[in-house]
Amino acid sequence: MWRDAVIVALCVMQVATLVLLWRQARRVPSVAVTRESDQSDVPALMMVNALNKIDHRLSVLEARSKSADAPRRSVEVPAVQMGTLRSASHHSSASNYELAQHLAREGGDLEQLMTRCGLSHNEAELVLRLHAKRA
Repeated sequence: MWRDAVIVALCVMQVATLVLLWRQARRVPSVAVTRESDQSDVPALMMVNALNKIDHRLSVLEARSKSADAPRRSVEVPAVQMGTLRSASHHSSASNYELAQHLAREGGDLEQLMTRCGLSHNEAELVLRLHAKRA
């Protein structure tokens, strides 16, 4: 008799356990959905804050550029002067290359071309290949 009572008690406990598991299984997806929505809201808030900061920085930069443009417009260099400056720099670089060609023809080495003419290593090597005396 007491065996029958134990078996009935175990069956009742198993049914109660199954009912509790079934209820928890129904709750888990709703909790997961709530957590996912909470997690997706955090990056959205962070993005909104970041966009607000970027917008603020852009407005500050625009204000600075507007205030900086006013003096710059009054100090514009005439086109004639710019052309003179460009031709002078072009003339000096052209004379450096002419000197480099002359040194290469006279037997100058790579270091000499680089130091005296202000050429880079590759430029000096090219001038030597093009203009050095062929033996």
